[in-house]
Order: sequence, then C-alpha cells, then structure tokens
Amino acid sequence: MSLNRPLKSLVAASLALGLMASSSALAQTAAQSDPVADALRQRGEANRQAPDSVQTPEEQRTTSALNAEILDQNDLAEMEERARLADYAKAQADYQAELERVAAENERIAREAAEHQARYQAEMEAHARARADWEACNAGDRSRCRPQ
Repeated sequence: MSLNRPLKSLVAASLALGLMASSSALAQTAAQSDPVADALRQRGEANRQAPDSVQTPEEQRTTSALNAEILDQNDLAEMEERARLADYAKAQADYQAELERVAAENERIAREAAEHQARYQAEMEAHARARADWEACNAGDRSRCRPQ
C-alpha cells in the first residue's frame, strides 16, 4: 500500500502539471490570436463574450445595430481606401506622363541645339575660309579673289 500511494501522488502531480502546461499553452495561443483581448488585458479589462442566449432582446438588438454600424463603417472605409488608391494610381500615371513629356521636350531641345551648333560651326568655318581668301587676295594672290 505504501508503494501505491506514492504512485498515485506521482500520477496526480503529472496530470496536474500536464493540465497546467496545456492550459498555459491554450492561454498563450488565445492571447496571440486575439489582439483585441490583448489590448483590453493591457488596459486591465477582460473580454468576456456572453452567449446570445444570455442577452436580453434589447441587448441583442443593440448588438446587431452596433455590428451593422461597424460593417457599414468598414464598407465606407474600404470604399474610401479604394478611391484613395485610384487617385494615387492616377497621380502616379500623370506624373509618369509628365516625366515622359519633359524627357521628350529635353530631347527635342538637345536635338535643336545640336542642329544650331552644327549650322553655327559651318557658318564659322565658311567665314574663316572667306576671310582667309580675302586676306590672301589683298596680299596679292589673285586666284583667291572673288569674282566681281
């Protein structure tokens, strides 16, 4: 009988530890999966939901009305978020179009500047040749004089 009693105590202690560990694990899982309960617990409140059968008809109507209001607010928030996302997407598209327009304008300006520079350079070279011919003509080289 003395062997039986320590064995029963050991089994009882093992069961108690197992129950405490499993209840602790359940509590941690519940706490991890319910951020509202965590927030309430941090404020010192408890989140105890009563079954619908315990509520009075007025409490059920109030709860249903509050739930409907929450759903409406969620729907409104979702529609506003979609509208903001659409506005943002449009603004991004407009910005991209403006970037492309500015890039095309910069390319056109660069192309025109290069064309003007090429014409200016050609005119400068023609002027330099004409001046060299004029100076040579004045120096006596009649082959470089302009026909009159």
